[in-house]
Amino acid sequence: MKLSFLKKRQVILALFLYLFSAAALAALCQAEGDLTFSAVRKVVDGDTLELTDGRKVRLVGVNTPELDHEQGNHQAFAVAATKRLRQLVQDGVYWQAAFDDEDRYGRKLYYLFTKDRNSVASQLLSDGLGYRIAIPPNLAYQDCFVRSEALAREKRVGLWQRPPQWQPQAGFVVARHTVTSITHNRGGWWLETDQDLVINIPPYAQNLWREQDVYLLANQLVEARGWQYQRKNQNRRYKSWVLTVRHPLDLNRAED
Repeated sequence: MKLSFLKKRQVILALFLYLFSAAALAALCQAEGDLTFSAVRKVVDGDTLELTDGRKVRLVGVNTPELDHEQGNHQAFAVAATKRLRQLVQDGVYWQAAFDDEDRYGRKLYYLFTKDRNSVASQLLSDGLGYRIAIPPNLAYQDCFVRSEALAREKRVGLWQRPPQWQPQAGFVVARHTVTSITHNRGGWWLETDQDLVINIPPYAQNLWREQDVYLLANQLVEARGWQYQRKNQNRRYKSWVLTVRHPLDLNRAED
């Protein structure tokens, strides 16, 4: 009887490990279409690198914690994300250019892959070393990126060891807020929250939302992500901080 019980436990454990491995493999986005190989000169941080021909490349679909190159006050998991990216691209990298393939800093916007055609961004996401972000028109692989991040949240690894907390500071944020009021004007949609923050859907992105879907967020706990900034004009009538959201994937009702 004891031997039979042990065998059952081994079978259950093996099944669990198989299912977990299958889920992890499914979360790793596979490249679709042709790829171009390039050697890597250096890794700048968790989502930026430089190729040997001098091109600076910013990964699409993921934002990792910031390294402080001047004073060393790195954000949590910034060093781990940088080390992981260095590990993933140490033998070179395969890439696809995004639809909009250059940012305002002159960096190339690429989807990066390993020699096995696995997405580098999805690996960082599933390891809990970055946050998924959707910036139109560069929306390829988003469905898979969502699954990759969900796996990290489920495992509570890396950045997901604790629920993200909103902080009044410039930069990228992921946090939960209760929407207290919703207005619309020529500046787009404005969703005021229970904190000193308003979520803005800018005019160039508002066609991605249906009006009724926006209004359904009233009085709801939402999770929003994107880059925020502090208003220059500190008028007490308005919230001090503005969080810009560019795609519906980045503004949803929060799950318990």
